[in-house]
This record gives sequence, structure tokens and C-alpha cells, in this order.
Amino acid sequence: MSRQKSIFDAISRRRFLEATFAAGVTAAMGNTLIGASRAFAQAVKKGGDLKLAFPNAIDSLDPFNAGSTAGQTLSGAMFDNLTTFAADGVSILPQLATSWKPEAGGQEWVFELRQGVKFHDGSDFTSEDVVATIMRTLDKARAGYGFGVYGPVKEAKAEGTHAVRVYLTQPFADFPTSCAGRWSRILPAASVDKQAEHPNGTGPFKLESHEQGTSTRIVRNEAYWDKDRPHLDSISFFQVAESVGQQAAIRGGAVDLINQIGSETFLALQNVPGVVPYSQPSGRYQVAYTLAHLDPFKDWRVRLAFKYLIDRKALLSSGLMGQGVIGNDIQLPPGHPLLVDLPVHDQDFDKAKSLLKEAGVENLSLDCWTTSERPPSPTMPLAIREGAAAVGINVTVKDIPFTEYRANVPRKQPLFTSQWSDSRTLYEQFYLVNHTNGAANYSTVEIAPGVDAKIEQLIAEIDEAKRKQILAELLPVIQERSDRVIPYFQNFFAVSTERVKGFNPIELFDVRDIWIDA
Repeated sequence: MSRQKSIFDAISRRRFLEATFAAGVTAAMGNTLIGASRAFAQAVKKGGDLKLAFPNAIDSLDPFNAGSTAGQTLSGAMFDNLTTFAADGVSILPQLATSWKPEAGGQEWVFELRQGVKFHDGSDFTSEDVVATIMRTLDKARAGYGFGVYGPVKEAKAEGTHAVRVYLTQPFADFPTSCAGRWSRILPAASVDKQAEHPNGTGPFKLESHEQGTSTRIVRNEAYWDKDRPHLDSISFFQVAESVGQQAAIRGGAVDLINQIGSETFLALQNVPGVVPYSQPSGRYQVAYTLAHLDPFKDWRVRLAFKYLIDRKALLSSGLMGQGVIGNDIQLPPGHPLLVDLPVHDQDFDKAKSLLKEAGVENLSLDCWTTSERPPSPTMPLAIREGAAAVGINVTVKDIPFTEYRANVPRKQPLFTSQWSDSRTLYEQFYLVNHTNGAANYSTVEIAPGVDAKIEQLIAEIDEAKRKQILAELLPVIQERSDRVIPYFQNFFAVSTERVKGFNPIELFDVRDIWIDA
């Protein structure tokens, strides 16, 4: 059977953070709360090997350089964060931090750290490891995907062996949430830049073997600080890219769980005995980038013209088999409590032609880059090509392997498609994406005067009503001028055998909770 629920049926993360900020204290919460939030109705069985597959390969053992979902899931198994998300996906629980509180009006945060924690090599976890990790994210040359992920951080300093003070450039209410992210794993200070060769975390699993592009195996960390987890003895990672291969692998028992499948795999496996498919609304979206620092998209009118090329309803039907919702070039999915009413960018060739004429663009030929290893990526370039032809633009679709795509496409090609994961904070959704200094602003330019200042105001504000007022001014500009075409939000798809228990069907699930009912 499929598993479905609303994106917004969990408790309000914002209400949680506002209460936290107002009280000036967060959470003297320990292992009891972690365990209590993840109770299972069925008695957990210990042991077993989980055979886990993804459509993409593990691209790096260094958490800061893991761009694929497979690589990010692996890093979450071998490394811990300061904080972690509860089962509801929104509220924050302790992990390597045991408590935290804002000071100086939210421009400083103090974290008390868990004691008695060991890295996989037996060395002690201390505040110096947290400082070294955070400081690496401030160095663009060393940070990889981790650049700026903690927020507007200025520096971090140890206050003894198990306390850290983080200084920010402005108040930032979402800082504890940013500490729970996929690129916020805590690394050892002694080898903070050497994780690609010898990953050394504090997490529940240790690396046993890794053959790039083939398979990876991790085994239980017997010295893990949370004595109730993990449940599994080991996890073996595989890549199964094609839908036919995914269906055969799960039917034949070659794998137990495939995460991030396409809609066609989900639909094909809906009624197969012994198989559990999952389809869940999410904030994940596919995006076509029209990079604003490269021709022909330096002119905002050309960027806007491309937003009128796609028949969004038809693309949702063909690309996702209807398993999603229409997007309108804004990072917030429909139904988000902070979303404001905006005009819809329906397919309109006359508007597109008019904008291109105003920009003086004609006889345009472009490549649109994509990779089939990130389903349903190839469907959107085809829709762009079809719409572009109707306004006299020649688009050639280039579908290449993910490793080649990652090395040669993002930030380098003017037109390409990608996936963007569910974001937990407005900092991730707007600062990282739209601010000139944002790590995920591939165009590295301000899309319109005043946008940077408005975003800085947004992430400093903790009042919900005031945030919505700021967004009411900001979102129309982003919708019109941004370098992102967002035609839809995807349901999240996964599939498992019935023997897999404790799986939370989200993109980056917690492997600590999974167990096998043999």
C-alpha cells in the first residue's frame, strides 16, 4: 500500500522556535526524549543487514562534498550533528549537543555538548571538533556543499571542552535547525579536511568497505553513545538507476529498500504482494536553472520568458504521473503558511515572445543539461525544448551520467535541470538560494535591487506575521526575476519489502531507526 500525508500536518516548527527564542533557552533534553519520540508499536528486533539502493551513486565519503542523496544518507549514518529532527520532521532534538540557548538578542548561541562520545578511531569528541567543523564551512575553498550551511556565522569559539559559543553577523532564530542539516555533520578537528579518504565520525555506523561506483558497506559502531541504536548490524549501499532494474531488484529480494524512486516505479509496484510503496507530498522540487550571470539570461526578461514556455499541468501529468502539485517558480510549496497569492505562470507563448523581443534576443540556440540518474529529470528538458521551439528557440537536450553532470554542469552551463530538496528554514529557502552571498545562488548576482537587504531582514525576524509581510514584498520579485523555473513539487517516492520496519519515507531518513523483521 502507499503511505501519504500532508506536508503541513506536523506541529509548527516556527511556533516551537518562537517559544524557544522568547524563553531564551532550549532543551535540556537527553536520550530519554530521543527514544520517546521514536517509539514503535512493534517490538524492535536487533541485527541483520539492510540492502539499500538509490538511483544515484555515493559521490563522496566527505559529508561536505556529498551531493547525491546516497552520499548524504551515508554521511548521516557515519556522522552526527549537533541537533537532529524529530520524527515529525520539524521540531528539533539534541544529538551531539545536549542543550542550547540564544544570547545577545539571538546574535550568539551557546551549545552544551554531550560528554563521553568517541569518534570511530577512539579519540574523544570535544568542543574543538565543533569549532573546526563550523570554521570549515566559512572557507569557500574547503567547505564544498557545506559553505554557509550554518547560517550567517562569523566565528565559533570553544568555552571549555564541552561548550561552544557561535557568533553570528545578525540575529538568526533558526540556528539550531540549521545545525541538523545534511551538510552540518560534525567532523574531527584533527582530520577535518581529510574525510574523503578516511571518514571518521561519531555516528552509529563505521565504514567497512567502499568501491566507488559499485557498493559500500558500513557496520554497527559498538561504542555508539546512544545504546538503544542502531538496530541493524550493517547496511550495504547499491546503485540501481533504471526503473526496470529497480522493480526487478525489489521483487527479487536483491535489495530491501530503494529510496528516491521515480513515479513510474512507484506505480508499477503499488499492488505487488510483499512490497510496500510510499508516495508522500513534500517540498522537493525540480528546477530549470537560467543562470543570471551567463548569456542569454543576464537580462531578466529572458529568464522570465522561459517561465512561460512550460505547460505545467501536462508536465506534472507526464513526468510525475500526477504525483505532485503545480509550482509557480517559488521555493515554498502550495499550502505553505507563509506563501502569498501570486499570479500563475501558465504557458503563454505570446508573453514569452514579447519578453524576448524586448530583450533583443533572436535566433537563439541553447543546450539544456540534465541527468537520468535524478528522476524525473529528463522530462522537464523535453518540455522546455517543445515550448522553446514554439517561440523560435532551438534547445538541444544533453542527458549525461551524474558524475559527469556534477563536474561540468552546475554553475557552469547557462541552462540545466536539477533537484532541490525539502528545506527546513527560510535561511535555506531564500538566503542560500537568492542572496548574492548565498552558497546555492549559482548565479552569484543580486536578481533585483534591494533583494539582499530584504532577505537579511527576513531571516532575522522571528515574528510570523512580520515574516509574511516581508515575503509579500519579496516573493513577487523572486517569482519574476529569479534564475529558477519551478514547474512542480514532487511527491517523495520510495519502496521497500515488508520486512523493513522503522522507515520514515523522506529523502534523508534516519538509518538509526530501521530494523529488519526477518
